[in-house]
Amino acid sequence: MLLQPIHPSWKKIPGGMFRRLPVFRLRLCLLSVTVLLTVSYLTWKPCRLPEKDHNRRATKTHLLILSSWRSGSSFLGQLFNQNPEVFYLLEPTRAVWFTMPKMNPYQLHPPLRDLVRSIFSCNMSAFLPYMPRAQFISELFGWHESRALCSPPACGAQQRSDIIDRPKCNRSCPKNPFEKMEEACRSYSHVVVKEVRFLDLEVLYPLLSDPSLNLKIIHLVRDPRAILSSRQYFLELETDDAIISRGHSSMTNSTPVMQVICKGQVQIYHTASQNPPPFLKDRYRLIRFEDFVKDPLANIKSLYEYVGLNMSSNLESWVHNITHGTIPKKKSFMHFTGNSKEIAQHWRQKLNFQKVKEVQKLCRQEMHMFGYQLIRSPAELKDMSLDLTLHKKKNLVC
Repeated sequence: MLLQPIHPSWKKIPGGMFRRLPVFRLRLCLLSVTVLLTVSYLTWKPCRLPEKDHNRRATKTHLLILSSWRSGSSFLGQLFNQNPEVFYLLEPTRAVWFTMPKMNPYQLHPPLRDLVRSIFSCNMSAFLPYMPRAQFISELFGWHESRALCSPPACGAQQRSDIIDRPKCNRSCPKNPFEKMEEACRSYSHVVVKEVRFLDLEVLYPLLSDPSLNLKIIHLVRDPRAILSSRQYFLELETDDAIISRGHSSMTNSTPVMQVICKGQVQIYHTASQNPPPFLKDRYRLIRFEDFVKDPLANIKSLYEYVGLNMSSNLESWVHNITHGTIPKKKSFMHFTGNSKEIAQHWRQKLNFQKVKEVQKLCRQEMHMFGYQLIRSPAELKDMSLDLTLHKKKNLVC
């Protein structure tokens, strides 16, 4: 049996009978609704998130450090983090990966990109889908690596011009409200994000072409043999490796992981260097880790100039000391404190020749593209006088 529509001017009463509303009451109701709709229409404004306002020009400088796991990117990130003009976050998209671990890395690219866009716009509410119960800044991965989150207005543990003191930050700042992160971000001229989970550059085109962002990219690459060696002793990559392997449709092990990592770095560079779109002009710079550590101070000064940062004499002294082993490790917060040139070659003492041959085969294209010399014998592996960088790869700026 079909139900017949009830005319709006009828009102149901007990017993199933209907009576017509008085005409003046009906007209009064219709007039009230009309007035409300008119007022709503005249006062309504579309909700526009800051990061999607394409008519607003950028007032900050945004830097995305692209690299892969165990490539020296944390070291490079810290050289920016210590600048008092920088708001820095270490791998914030980890929250996305660990919320959606069943997806492959390419499926995760869009939400990673969108989160990075929001961070650059200082819209930290974008973390809520991935950290719905977050109350404190300390619930964000790597929070204590950020000098900005350990100094005002996020926390009063130290001054903005101080070099970060992790133990002091851990003691003083873990209960600071999550909302303070957004306030802190808005108070800096530069927002820097270090990421290892992007395997393609084109997914970032919406950010690079957005006039509300002044985005620049530093692409840091490293000898894949050094990456493999470091990964063997770093046991916190299980979830990441499982996601990477899923994108390769294989079981979790070093072979597909290294293949995907190497392919991703090649893809990023190839996209940036082969007929790049106009909006990429002056926004991309490639640097090899092995070149960087040969003269860290000169190289970081060059990168500072690239993004419009100044270096104080105090910061310059710290960079020199941290990369020449003159700061006792017990007083340093970074595990890579020491002679940076020697640290860059440690892998040659740890990785056996069989592993070297395997990774050279897996990453042959990356090694050729970035200028890494093949090792053909155990003797060459241990010969530290042999420079494995075939030629100085110029720091490409598109």
